[in-house]
Amino acid sequence: MKDDQIRKMASQAVDELVAAVEAGKSEQLKAYLAGMGRFHRYSFGNQLLIHLQKADAKRVAGFHTWKKLGRRVRRGEKAIRILAPIVWRAKNKDDEEKVVSFRSAYVFDVSQTDGKPLAEFAKVCGEPGEQTERLRGLITGKGIKLEYSNAIGPASGMSTGGKIILRKDLGPAEEFSVLVHETAHSMLHHGGKSPESKTVRETEAEAVAFVVCQAIGLDANESASDYIQLYDGNKKTLMASLERIQQAAAEIIRGIQPAEKAAA
Repeated sequence: MKDDQIRKMASQAVDELVAAVEAGKSEQLKAYLAGMGRFHRYSFGNQLLIHLQKADAKRVAGFHTWKKLGRRVRRGEKAIRILAPIVWRAKNKDDEEKVVSFRSAYVFDVSQTDGKPLAEFAKVCGEPGEQTERLRGLITGKGIKLEYSNAIGPASGMSTGGKIILRKDLGPAEEFSVLVHETAHSMLHHGGKSPESKTVRETEAEAVAFVVCQAIGLDANESASDYIQLYDGNKKTLMASLERIQQAAAEIIRGIQPAEKAAA
């Protein structure tokens, strides 16, 4: 498969996602958002490519990376095609690196391999554990004040740009989810460009919370919003929202979790 065919496949994935949303099928979009949490190291386009080719993929890496991890790709398994950047590195170390083009690359899901068991990382079932403290550190590191007060009324949390306020009586999982939601607001909707629609802003923040919760193993299904609200009849609007969600979620995940040992 040639590189232009890979790009065409990515475009097809976008069209299929938009068509599903137009048809009122939120499950496909929820499945894609869950995949965002699993593959936060990958670009928006590569996340779409992985989802299109193997929607149930859990952890992907290249042939040689799996070999280094003590696992071997089974004979006959079909590779997942993605686009890898070709980087120009200047001779002067002070100059920035630049992506000059892309080439097709092959990765395989862990389900396509056999061998040494992989160490589970940051897997939780309903309890965020140390992730909440790391999230608090990420927030304060951004210069955002974090306070707890029940004076915010029925709201679970609120963000005013430089400050996040959460209710004192939230359970551990709910506190983590709400804290991610309000952090997303601080990152996406205060200063700079922000969607005019409050519905879109709230859904973007909730989608980031859903992605991050999925990434650390929290069950976020009960709190997930109707992601169809992201779509207001404009394909460009939906794609812009998904890119913002991907970027914000990836930054939060990187900030609260140890680096993954496997990288494609």
